[in-house]
Amino acid sequence: MTDEFLQKYKELEQLVAEQYPVPEGSSAVWALGDVHEFIAFRPQLTAIREIRNFLSHQPSYENQPLIEPTEAAFKILNNIIAKLSKPQTIYNICIKPNTILSAKIDDQVIPVQKLMAERNFRVIPILELGRVTGVFFDSIKNIKDIDGETTFYQLKSHIGLESHVGKDILFMQKDASIDHAKEKVAEAFLKGSRVAAIFVTETGKQTEALLGLLLPLQLV
Repeated sequence: MTDEFLQKYKELEQLVAEQYPVPEGSSAVWALGDVHEFIAFRPQLTAIREIRNFLSHQPSYENQPLIEPTEAAFKILNNIIAKLSKPQTIYNICIKPNTILSAKIDDQVIPVQKLMAERNFRVIPILELGRVTGVFFDSIKNIKDIDGETTFYQLKSHIGLESHVGKDILFMQKDASIDHAKEKVAEAFLKGSRVAAIFVTETGKQTEALLGLLLPLQLV
């Protein structure tokens, strides 16, 4: 049991070192506790690190260990190894197309604005054949001359992607990591832009079908 636990602990250290920077002289498992998506695991990481330290130096009696790791300790270790082995991608946590509030270019604006207000949506995609061809923000309501007959087509100069991509919206590939998405949002912020939505497609191209919508709040 002891040897198995120590071997699995080494496996965990290797996975951490392969995926995240580990400060020189620092424990890989300790460093993992500073990774955003593993902060909640800090108490468990501390526990298994202390168990490992004890098992590595524990006294024995007649060549038998005095204490062995419990089933719960193995469960913690295996769970963290599994999480590292199959890290979550943005596709895992994004809002899928069947629940995304969207509109078509010929739809009237005001009914969609009301739905956005009811559901507290700041931004929605304008879709054509499943692809994002525009983006509509709730702040556009400040534009004059929107009435009951106004369609999104009439607002095409405001909703076109060319003035939004890389600024208040991003396109990212489905297998991008959550940490990578956070980095992209942070990069945009440093350039003076606040990302309101990330559109998820197969390889991150605008010409591909929308596979999901990710809001920055989901990255917290």
